[in-house]
This record gives sequence, C-alpha cells and structure tokens, in this order.
Amino acid sequence: MESTAIYRKPKKWIAAVLGLFIQPVGMLYVARPGWAAVYLALGVILALCNMFLFRGRELAGGVILLLFAIICAIHAYRLARDYRELLRRPWYSRWYGLVGIVAAFAAVGFGARAFLFEPFRAASGSMAPSIEPRAQLIVRKWGYGNYGTYGIHLIRTGMSSEVQRGDIVVFEYPEDRALSYVMRVVGLPGDRISYYNKRLKVNDQEVQVRQIGDYFHKDRPMRFPQYLERLGDHEYAILIEPEAPAAVPFTRPFPFRERCAYTAEGLSCRVPEGHYFVLGDNRDNSSDSRVWGFVPAINIIGKVQYIVQ
Repeated sequence: MESTAIYRKPKKWIAAVLGLFIQPVGMLYVARPGWAAVYLALGVILALCNMFLFRGRELAGGVILLLFAIICAIHAYRLARDYRELLRRPWYSRWYGLVGIVAAFAAVGFGARAFLFEPFRAASGSMAPSIEPRAQLIVRKWGYGNYGTYGIHLIRTGMSSEVQRGDIVVFEYPEDRALSYVMRVVGLPGDRISYYNKRLKVNDQEVQVRQIGDYFHKDRPMRFPQYLERLGDHEYAILIEPEAPAAVPFTRPFPFRERCAYTAEGLSCRVPEGHYFVLGDNRDNSSDSRVWGFVPAINIIGKVQYIVQ
C-alpha cells in the first residue's frame, strides 16, 4: 500500500528555512528542480562576484548575498503554501533525497578543495607588490602530494609536479604546520643561494634586476623603490628599501641551519635535499627562509595559479 506521506504538502517553515540557508535545496524540497538549477547558478555567480569584484567591499557583497537568500526563502515559502496536496512528492523532495543530494554536493566540493583547487587569502604584505594584503589566491593542489582542506589532512603522497624557481607556492609554515604561508621559491634542492647587499644569486649567478617605477602603498602614504627581477621563466616585481639594513635580523634555530652562513651583508645557504628556499617579494618586510629556514617538500600545499588583487 502506497504511503500517503508522498502526497503530503511540504511544510512552509521548512521551505523558508531551507531557502534561506541552502537555496537549491529549498527549491528541491518544494519539488521545483528547474528553480533549484536557477538558484544554484545564481549562487555560483554571486560567490564569484563576491570573490573577484567585491574585494574591499565585503559589506556590499554580504548585503547582496543576504537579499538573495531572503528572496529565495520567500519564494520557497510561497511555493510550499500553494503546493497542490494531491500532487505526488518526488524522491528528491523527500528527506532522504535531500540528505543524499546535500551529501553528494558536499563530498564533491570537499574533494575539489582537497585535491584540485583551493582558495586562500594572503594575510600579510610580505609578497607585495605581486600579492597585495588580503588578496584572494587560487591554488592548484594536484601533483604536490599534500591533500586536505578545512584543517583536515587526508593523505600525503610523493610530489609529481615539478617546483620551479620563481613559482609562488602556498605551504605549511615549518614552525607551525597549522599556518599556511605564501612565498616565492628561489632555491631548489642542492642550490646555493646567496643574498648579500640585497642582491640575489643562485648557484653563484646573479639574478637579473632592473629598476622600474615606484610602488605606492595602498594603506599608507608611502612609496618604495620597485625592481623587476627575472628568475628562470618568471619575471616579477620586488620591493627593496635602501635604508633598511642588509643583515638578516632575528634569525631563529632551524633544521639544517649549519648549511647557512650569516654576515653583516646578508647570508648564503646550500639548500638540502627535499627542501626549498623561499623569499617574499617585499624583501625588507618579509619573514622567510632567511629567518626561519628551509621549506620541506612535504609542506608544500600547491602552486598559486590565480591572484585576485
């Protein structure tokens, strides 16, 4: 005997709550898959706009998302109110269908963040001018062997993608792997890195640098000399403050520190196997491998693929 529950009208308050917090699910609950697809597409578009267009205007983006959620909640409430009681409820509007659909989407989203691409937020200005503070970063993760997201580590495998000099990578901070840093790789395993008098050398070859226009800080009425540096196939801007000392201040003990020699003019290091030497592009305002040492290969999360300033 067929259950009468599949003919029961959806509850208006449940429809409104689902429409407010999970818009496509709210539409599925009232058996409107077409509207669910529309709200899903609009939600993705608004999320991308919030990421790329509303940087620095988070309040405006938040208000738009709230209005979107309220509109969907009202829409779902009215559809539930007007639902014909004799209309059969499809499987995807029943609790087990909704739970299954949400679980499937959550699994796909979690897997994509854990293994493919993950967004990160630049916390400091150590990579200016290449990456401004609070810039949004899209990091490619597959091939780097360090898979997980939301603080959950799933698996660590060998690295199959090659890290090149000049790449910008996100990695777990060696002194606290719960923290994620973003820096530029300048030294590969076995390289000899020298940074004396603010000039970078890799394997005794000086890296090409030429001065370009000054960099104007967005948050402070200051400008800094800006230089274009070329390392391998990468060409990028760096900041150097002429008045800042060349010596590296406040160095800390770190593994393989005996491979580095420090002087009043800078330092030189031989990068150990399975490790990388990283620098911030804001050379005189960056805590990097000069201060806390080498980055183990297993700490690398991925390569920065896109930067949204």
